[in-house]
Formats: sequence, C-alpha cells, structure tokens
Amino acid sequence: MLGSRTAAEDAVQQAFLELVAAGHGLAGNGRSLRVWLYRSVRYTCLDELRRRSRRPEQLTDRIPEPSEQTVPEVPPELEEALAQLSPRQRSLLMLRHVAGLSPEEIARVSRTNRSAVYAALARAEKRMRFLLDPVVRR
Repeated sequence: MLGSRTAAEDAVQQAFLELVAAGHGLAGNGRSLRVWLYRSVRYTCLDELRRRSRRPEQLTDRIPEPSEQTVPEVPPELEEALAQLSPRQRSLLMLRHVAGLSPEEIARVSRTNRSAVYAALARAEKRMRFLLDPVVRR
C-alpha cells in the first residue's frame, strides 16, 4: 500500500507500539485483536499517504543498501494499476486479497458496514480489471 517494504514495516511497528500502549484497555478474543491491528496498520498507512501528499519526498543521490530479505516481485503493470486506485480502494483490496480478511472483518477494520464494503470492493475490483485488461481499455 505504501510502495516500500521499509515503510510497511514502519507502519506495522507503529501499530504494535499502539497495541502496547493500549494493551491494558483491550479486551476480547484473538479475532478482535487481529481486527484492531489491521485497523491500526490501515490508518497508519493512510496517514502516511496523506503526509506524503502534503510534503513530497526529496530525491537524493544516495543509493540504499540492498536488503538481505527477498521481496516477491510484483509485476510492473500491477504496481501501476494499484497506484491509480484511491488509497481507500487500495487498502480494501489489500485487506481482502493480501491479508485474506472477510468482508465482515474488513467492515470492522474500516468501521463501516458490510454492504458498504461489498460495494466498495466491487468498484475497486472492477477498476482493477479495467486497468489490467488492455482489451477493455480500447
């Protein structure tokens, strides 16, 4: 969602820091904790995207050191299509198709109702099909 493994790791780390800070006030089972964590990461990512839009990144001549961890390669056309979605659409697709959350869980994460999630997911998936299918775009 953020376009960088490092930024994603920072968002997850921030969510766990918030969990530690709020830990004494949380109650429930493992599923509610999972939803809380996904919600926290999602909002952290959306906040980061808003911050970036206000203060664009500065280019530098420094080349970062290669990471020891291997990241699965994402086809460029998929990255390009995802970049053309709104942050909300991107986050919903990530929660559904990458994290594997059900629409009901996504509704709890995004603090909306299940019907709204189904409709928004359908629009996001339709947009992705349009962006990825060259026959449809002609």
